[in-house]
Amino acid sequence: MKKILTISLVLLAASIIPSSFAWDGQIAMDADTRNAELGQAINYKGYLYGEYPIDGQAVTITVYEKESKKVIATAETTPQTKAVKYFENTAWPFTFEISTFDEGFEIGKTYVVEVMYDDKSSKLDFLIQSEPKLTCFEMLGNEPIIVFTDKIKYDQGDTIRISGCFSKIAANKEISVTVYDPNGDKVGASTIRPNPDRTFSENFLINDKFGVEGTYSLEVNAGGLYYSTKSFVVPEFGAVAMIVLAASFSLILLNKKVFKGLTSFS
Repeated sequence: MKKILTISLVLLAASIIPSSFAWDGQIAMDADTRNAELGQAINYKGYLYGEYPIDGQAVTITVYEKESKKVIATAETTPQTKAVKYFENTAWPFTFEISTFDEGFEIGKTYVVEVMYDDKSSKLDFLIQSEPKLTCFEMLGNEPIIVFTDKIKYDQGDTIRISGCFSKIAANKEISVTVYDPNGDKVGASTIRPNPDRTFSENFLINDKFGVEGTYSLEVNAGGLYYSTKSFVVPEFGAVAMIVLAASFSLILLNKKVFKGLTSFS
């Protein structure tokens, strides 16, 4: 999990308010990015402006898809009880982090992060941007093999769609594709022949052989001389890992495990 972003308060001076900043006069909120890649963590910090925080009352965070209004996750965190100066006014800080790895986030869609405290609220949105449109051979560079999977997380019954390309020297070798479970046991294997343009594709069905929850490894081997690997996750590991991470920070997690970290300033 990425380290919680710390930004000097001077960066929030009125003369240099960034585009990733929202303030409705009662709650201010800042993010380290407004254009995230799928799977990226986004770090937030906010300030409650005005009266002293109500004892024991938490800031509620809701994330929803902007167009459909579908709620992706909710969580809460307690604001710091030690005040700081914010725009020459008294304010109480809070921080949290959102991971876009979990289900519900999709490339090309905009999501809204809304924080609420008592009768105060503030909103800030972010976009899951598309990946660069590079050709396989542009990404290959000087590597002998490059391999991709169509997703980073699969459910039972899904099909893993594998693709990639070879350098000239690797494409002339016998090509094998092997999948290993989190324990290192082989759960799938095949021999493939690259296309005339040196690209390749192969599919594996997620079936009962993929019964171990966790991170699987995909290996493409050309003649025992050239290798390329790719990893993917089979369900429940992502949620369990995030719970462990959350517990290590004494976090309150209410809904889906999207919030990788919720904490207050120390």
